[in-house]
Amino acid sequence: MKTNHLFIAALLLLGTASCGTNYRMTSQIGSDGSIYREVYARGDSAFIAGDKTHNPYMFQIDADWQVVKLDSAIKFNFWGEKENLNVKVCRKLPIVDGEYFSVTKGKEYMYPLAIPTERVKKSFRWFYTYYTYTATYKELMDKGPVPLSNYMNKEEQIIWFCGDNSAYNGLSGMELKDKLDGIESKFGEWYSRSQYEINWEVIRDFILAQGDTTNIHRLDESKEAVYKNHFSTQDTWGDAQIDVLCNIFDIINQTKYYSELYLKNKEAMNNMAEEKIKIAEVLYNSIQFELSMPGKLLSSNARTLNNNSAIWKIDGFRLLADNYTLNAESRVINYWAFGVTLLIILLILGAFVKLYRRTR
Repeated sequence: MKTNHLFIAALLLLGTASCGTNYRMTSQIGSDGSIYREVYARGDSAFIAGDKTHNPYMFQIDADWQVVKLDSAIKFNFWGEKENLNVKVCRKLPIVDGEYFSVTKGKEYMYPLAIPTERVKKSFRWFYTYYTYTATYKELMDKGPVPLSNYMNKEEQIIWFCGDNSAYNGLSGMELKDKLDGIESKFGEWYSRSQYEINWEVIRDFILAQGDTTNIHRLDESKEAVYKNHFSTQDTWGDAQIDVLCNIFDIINQTKYYSELYLKNKEAMNNMAEEKIKIAEVLYNSIQFELSMPGKLLSSNARTLNNNSAIWKIDGFRLLADNYTLNAESRVINYWAFGVTLLIILLILGAFVKLYRRTR
């Protein structure tokens, strides 16, 4: 399978949906277990001027957040894609054990990507104090009209969306490429079929609204044949747009009914398709999540480790197969504990020496 076919399919499926957006979130855990957090974004002129109805974030900005306009746009590198950021919001969480975001009104579908369940645990163990951080982003429940399991089994989903190092053990580069190409092909088929189902449903809904049972029957009868003959092969991925579908149904039924229906209702049909395809907006938003821990970072499942910081990439694709959990652990040396321990040892040793001398 050629990768560019899948890329074109993804772009066309996004079609009428909003463009993807990158966010940068930095979180610094304090020695008391609190978190100081900053989230960077690109806001429009209205938001910069103070109009919060133009909120560029996935979550609501309430009184707990301080909005800071940056003096100049910061060009930040998001995994090779540079984007200007001109605003940040920040706040401090004294205790971290739960959910600390709420979704923006009208964007409830963004909940899994916008609201993680977080926890910071501080554990005192005399010589060391350990800090553990976890954040769980929940699996997307709405994956569109076509079940992903129709095309990819659970193992393939985990490999493709979440990454599974155990699945690559012992494979050569050629073997690994063959395995990933096969999974990519299945993903592309699911994506293509999802697009087809959404646009087909839009056409059907508009015909149904007119009470035209004859053309509804024709549409239902030819549904599977049209997909099989025109959209199921890899070379035509991404072509199942509403206008293209209408032209095909016209040719099959030797009529101009479907194309004329689209021309008369073009804006309304595109708007309905956009509403049905909200999943695409979730998929194409991403967060660069940066976490700084007290002391020395011991372990993490982060994509990148930079000095004492762990960096993850979080996007909707990672939530298609399962929950996505971030975890990190660090350790701070309690120097005073070593001093106290040494003092206790010296006192005990001194007591034994004094006792020994008395017995002599």
